[in-house]
Amino acid sequence: MAFGKQQGGGRRLEKRVVAAQPALLVTMSERHRALLFNISRTGAMLRAENTPTKGTELFLQVSDLDVYAKVIWTSGEECGLEFERPIRKWDVELLEFEARRGGKATLNPAEKGGADDWVGGIAR
Repeated sequence: MAFGKQQGGGRRLEKRVVAAQPALLVTMSERHRALLFNISRTGAMLRAENTPTKGTELFLQVSDLDVYAKVIWTSGEECGLEFERPIRKWDVELLEFEARRGGKATLNPAEKGGADDWVGGIAR
């Protein structure tokens, strides 16, 4: 299975959707808070303060999804994951829906401050 471009074709095997939301990358020895940028049935792109190195096997936890993956590339704070097995189309659509709904949600100042602190790593 491939998460990048198909060999020779320049087109991705699976459609990616934007699903910006908090995520967690869990390795055997560490937990990395991350922000999911996009996801497909076969992989995802994220940003993490301490990005795991290429080749690291981990669990991606985002919303109700918990999937085994491998880091296939890194660039600064960004990384690409390839899932061990394709996830369900339903899971991709649900994450996209949750991200869209979250972007339109109305938060009071205290809730927004708490969310900003969590994303910024101040709150746990």
